[in-house]
Amino acid sequence: MGEKLSHFKKKCRSLMVRLPFTLVVSGFLIVIAIFPLICLRFRDRRIDSCTRLAEGITNLMVHRLDGRLMEEYLEDNYELEEYREIHQLFHDLKMNYPDLRRMSVYAMEEGGARVIFDLGENALEPGALRQLPEACKPYLEDLMAGRAVPAMMEKGLKIQDVISARPVQVSTKIGNCYAFAEFSMESAHLEDRQFLVSLLGFMLILVGCILLADIYLIRKKIAGPLRNMADCTKGFSYETESDRFQNVQNMEELNISTHDEIEDLYYEFMSVMKESLYYMTNLNRARNDIHEREEKLDQISETAFKDALTRVGNQAAYNKISDGLTLDLKAGKRNFAIVMVDLNNLKYVNDTFGHKYGDVYIKGCCDIICKVYKRSPVFRVGGDEFIVVLRNEDYMSRLLRMTQITEAFMAAHAKEDKEPWERFSASVGMAECMPEDESVDQVMKRADKAMYESKMKFKTKYGSYR
Repeated sequence: MGEKLSHFKKKCRSLMVRLPFTLVVSGFLIVIAIFPLICLRFRDRRIDSCTRLAEGITNLMVHRLDGRLMEEYLEDNYELEEYREIHQLFHDLKMNYPDLRRMSVYAMEEGGARVIFDLGENALEPGALRQLPEACKPYLEDLMAGRAVPAMMEKGLKIQDVISARPVQVSTKIGNCYAFAEFSMESAHLEDRQFLVSLLGFMLILVGCILLADIYLIRKKIAGPLRNMADCTKGFSYETESDRFQNVQNMEELNISTHDEIEDLYYEFMSVMKESLYYMTNLNRARNDIHEREEKLDQISETAFKDALTRVGNQAAYNKISDGLTLDLKAGKRNFAIVMVDLNNLKYVNDTFGHKYGDVYIKGCCDIICKVYKRSPVFRVGGDEFIVVLRNEDYMSRLLRMTQITEAFMAAHAKEDKEPWERFSASVGMAECMPEDESVDQVMKRADKAMYESKMKFKTKYGSYR
């Protein structure tokens, strides 16, 4: 249930739902707002039409009546031929207008109106007294005085009747007379209602068709392309250059062509994606170039500062370290020591077994040096000479390391079951940087002197083939 509700809320937030819904609601609100105005306009036009017609009828009646004979019409009525002719004329006129409910001529009296002519529903004989309609009561004073009055509306429960009263010039004792015409608007209302219902239906159908067309265009030209772009971007991946290239291809496949701002937005977005792809491609190429150059520089650096045989530092590398130590000396930093190592019996191995075994002997001796001084840089500065620079932890344990390397070489040399090129031996000397030292060379010379003294002891004890 929760997933369905979440899906429904997501759909409601969708432009493809909200925009058509807004159009539909707006369209029907417009119809609802306009339709009452149309109804009012129809009612006013119908009342105006009926009013004009009623006034025209009363004009005809007054034109036909002779005000000098009104008293005779009242007394003799049907006995007079002229009365009968007028009555027939009024009858024929009424028959031509189905909505003409009553045609009458009254002589105004206190308390009512005396009938002279009366044609219509519940018609009274001449001379009878009739109560005036409710619509006439506001104008009773004017009617009694024989003054002209405007058209009057007789209001019922649902419809209105239009009453027109026009005075007849009378010079007799019966008083002021009026010609009345009452038009019923019942059929007019019915016709208007039927027409307005038809009009409303037509408007709703028309608005519905227009809205359906708008919804189709919105989905095709606005919401649809935007949804396709949004769905396409959801599948984007940016892990590799190939992924970004695929993103551009997927977006191009949409091929949005709406010939409006949506199409402009699409191509602007495509342009940004392509520029981003171009930028990232060049950036990756630049990074690759830099990486390749760094690798080449590392290889060049390794070649320039590494001994080709032992892969430890060479003379150039030591010179670089020495320059750094010189700067430390000038800054007052003297916590370092130098170890000089000179291989014993290398000339004997080379001369007796060849340089191939001599190289094996050199690498074996270098391995012992590197194992003891595994935290310090080792440099091969000559065919049989190595230098180790002690700092930090190895400097703090320099005496222990000196003992370890001396014992390691003694143990290796003592293995009489090994081949001569596997009985590794070297003379080692160490010197610490002293407060009076002004250069690295002074420390190295003392280390070299100590190494030389060790070599003399080795020669005295074992002899040496030099």
